[in-house]
Amino acid sequence: MKKAISQLLGGNMLSKVLGLIREVLMAKFFGTGDINGAYRIAQTGTLVPINFMTSDSLNSAFIPLYKKYLTENEFRASTFKLCMFMFFAVISLLLFFVLFFLSDYWVGIMAPGINGNAREMTNELFKIMAICCPFYLCSGLINYISMAHGDYKPMSMRASIQNVGMLLGVVAAYYYNNYLLLAWGFTGSYIVFSFWAVIRAKKGNILNLPERFEMAEVKQVMHSFWITLRPLLLLPLILQGNITLERALASLLSIDVVSGLDYARFITDTVTFILSVPIAFAGLPVWSSQSPEVVREKVTTIYNWLALLSMNMSFFIFVYARDIVVLLFMRGQFNEHSVTVTTDIIQGMCIGLWAQVIGYIFIKALSAHLNNKQVLIVMIVALLSNALVNLATYKIWGAFGLGIGNSIYGLVMFVCSAWYLKIAKDLIPAALKIVPGLMIYTLLLLALGNVITEPGNVMVRLLVNGTLFVMFSLLWAMLFPMYREDIKGIFIKKGLR
Repeated sequence: MKKAISQLLGGNMLSKVLGLIREVLMAKFFGTGDINGAYRIAQTGTLVPINFMTSDSLNSAFIPLYKKYLTENEFRASTFKLCMFMFFAVISLLLFFVLFFLSDYWVGIMAPGINGNAREMTNELFKIMAICCPFYLCSGLINYISMAHGDYKPMSMRASIQNVGMLLGVVAAYYYNNYLLLAWGFTGSYIVFSFWAVIRAKKGNILNLPERFEMAEVKQVMHSFWITLRPLLLLPLILQGNITLERALASLLSIDVVSGLDYARFITDTVTFILSVPIAFAGLPVWSSQSPEVVREKVTTIYNWLALLSMNMSFFIFVYARDIVVLLFMRGQFNEHSVTVTTDIIQGMCIGLWAQVIGYIFIKALSAHLNNKQVLIVMIVALLSNALVNLATYKIWGAFGLGIGNSIYGLVMFVCSAWYLKIAKDLIPAALKIVPGLMIYTLLLLALGNVITEPGNVMVRLLVNGTLFVMFSLLWAMLFPMYREDIKGIFIKKGLR
């Protein structure tokens, strides 16, 4: 599992570096105006139906079941694999035709607040991005198969290859003054990735199909898959519906909020991708073969450290959100208004960011033992809470309200999944140790804010404040044996005694 986490973490780190470069250039060249807004809407509109097929619901049902077949009956596993490829091929072609020929109708649903030139650009970008559907879905299925066979490289590289393509698209669109190249960068990346994933999978002999076709086996594996997936079918519908609603409300506020939402999400998603995604995806195949008691013990141990990291990171990003946005994005077309909008969204999201990071792992722990009805209940309650808060607050608090909705989603997911895992009481001690430290640091900021003169340079300011916060957090953690012993162990291993 450590090797898998290392592969996924390495891929995510590379992806985020490339993604940061892409977002910085996107902000500089296109700001938060019509081109950027149209591109974000088209991308989300393409990914919403695609993610309905490649969502966490599918991998949570597919990977444990396929892994089970691999250990019990290899012929059944290969039959299941063939059925899934046939199913994905049909769905991907259907999605392509719907998105390509009904793009204008879909734009109206995704962004009712835009019209004129922005709507026309979105429609054109949509058609190009629709081409990626077969490639995206094919590569997604290969990712799941590879993970079941212990190969996490395709999953770790997917986002990096996507970001390389999108980065090239941003540069080409600016220098050739052709915004359609933004869409070709996205689509081209998945064409390249799908071919690479197929070649790698063939070399690893994990795409072997059954030598014979038995209808009885097909019926059995698809029936088992249906029973496993059925409780989760509603989940991707609600999840993608919530994303659509969020994007639509953002468009009603302004085109700047549409773009600001993605800039803010890039920063908060980076925390999730670095801290929780590697653990969740590496743990899913491993936890499925362990008893619930063992999984609860391991998840609780992971939580103790993850809570320390995620709560501190969420707090720091909330406090210094404006400086972070200025440092990363404020150049070229990204003006003061863009900074304000993006900062508001980030601060709203950071209130519950830590809970979303941890809750994501808890959900995977539930899925590992096919507790999909419980997963469905948790996610429905969390997503509906998100949608209701967004609807209630977007007119009152604007961009900040959209961020608050995202935080509510994380908090509800965290609490409900912990309750179903039967570890809720075990999570309290760590929180009682971490939260007082953050409260004390807040009081220190309020008390000394008018005394200490901060550097005028935003990079230096963030570096100084970040160093002080890390030192404070480390010293605070050292007050408690559960952290102190492990921290000492790390320094001893590094030869720093």
